[in-house]
Amino acid sequence: MKKLGIFILIVVISVLIASVYGALHDQVTYSISSEYFTIFKFDQFGFTDWGNNNPRPTTALIGVLATWWVGLFIGVFQGLVALIHKTPRLMFKYAFRAVLITLGVTIIFGLIGYIAETFNPQTYPDCCFPYSIKDGKSFHIVGSIHNYGFAGGEIGAFIGIVYQIIMKRRTAV
Repeated sequence: MKKLGIFILIVVISVLIASVYGALHDQVTYSISSEYFTIFKFDQFGFTDWGNNNPRPTTALIGVLATWWVGLFIGVFQGLVALIHKTPRLMFKYAFRAVLITLGVTIIFGLIGYIAETFNPQTYPDCCFPYSIKDGKSFHIVGSIHNYGFAGGEIGAFIGIVYQIIMKRRTAV
């Protein structure tokens, strides 16, 4: 019964971490390209009218809406894998660390996306049909950060699972 409680706690923590990450991440990327949000994401999420009057809070909300469900999946997977650990304390310890590993890898991949697109010599003069984007380069940098970040989340989750299996083997000895 305690392990079920730990599982639920890991899921909740993962959703909260992903939501906060999404809100903060989108605030940073808004600073790189506000157009990515005001022209593209506000439209994509149906916030065009309200969002343009409240761009920063809308951007944070979009960050939460775009990432909470990733946290749900990460929490479920890490929580299920954590059931292999002998005690609820070990289960929480290693699952929580696996969630943090996932977060760290996600951040690293986002930075790689930033670097990759920043040093890409392409200028994107006619960017992003059907949208009219003035700064195509910044728009693409933010898109790259987002795409790499999602890939990092998937890879980080896998690394977190591997970490838990390794920890299980070490504690079994």
